Amino acid sequence: MLCRYRYIFTIISYLIGVFIFATIVGQVGNVITNRNANRLEFERLLDGAKTYMRHHKVPGGMKRRVLRWYDYSWSRGRIQGGGDINTALGLLPDKLKTELALHVNLSVLKKVTIFQECQPEFLHDLVLKMKAYIFTPGDSICRKGEVAREMFIIADGILEVLSETGKVLTTMKAGDFFGEIGILNLDGLNK
Repeated sequence: MLCRYRYIFTIISYLIGVFIFATIVGQVGNVITNRNANRLEFERLLDGAKTYMRHHKVPGGMKRRVLRWYDYSWSRGRIQGGGDINTALGLLPDKLKTELALHVNLSVLKKVTIFQECQPEFLHDLVLKMKAYIFTPGDSICRKGEVAREMFIIADGILEVLSETGKVLTTMKAGDFFGEIGILNLDGLNK
C-alpha cells in the first residue's frame, strides 16, 4: 500500500515537473519569437528607408547619417516597429528629417515660380509638409467645382487639364502647380 502511494506521488511530481518545464520553455520561445518579430519589423523599416534614399539619389554622407540614426535608435530600444515609409522617416529627428526632405523636395520647389523668391526658412518648413502622391494615367486628381484643400506641384510627368467634354485645355509639366488658392482656405469657398 505504501509503495502504491509513492508510485502515485512520483507520477504526480513527474507530471508537475513536465508541466513547469513546458511552461518555461514556452515562455522562452515567446520571448525569442517577439524579439525576432521586432527585429524583422525594424529591418523592414530600414529597408524601406534605404529604398527611399536610393530612389531619390540621396548622397552617401546623408545616407550614412540616416542609417547611423536607425542603428543607434535600435540599439537603444527606441524603435519597436510599425508604420509605412512615411512613418519610418517620421521617426527621424526633426533636423535630420528636414535635411533629407530638403534634399529630396527642394529641387521640386525651386521649379515653382511662386517659391523661387521665398526665404530658406519658409522652404524648410514647407518641405516637411509636402506629401508625395503618385497618379497613374487616367486618374482624376480633382474636378471643376470641388473645394480646393491642397496645392499640387507636378514633380515628374505630365498632367492634362480636360474640359467637361474631354477636350485637352492645357498640359502641365514638372514645376507647374495648381490648387494654390486651396492653401489660403477662404472659408471653404476655394474652387
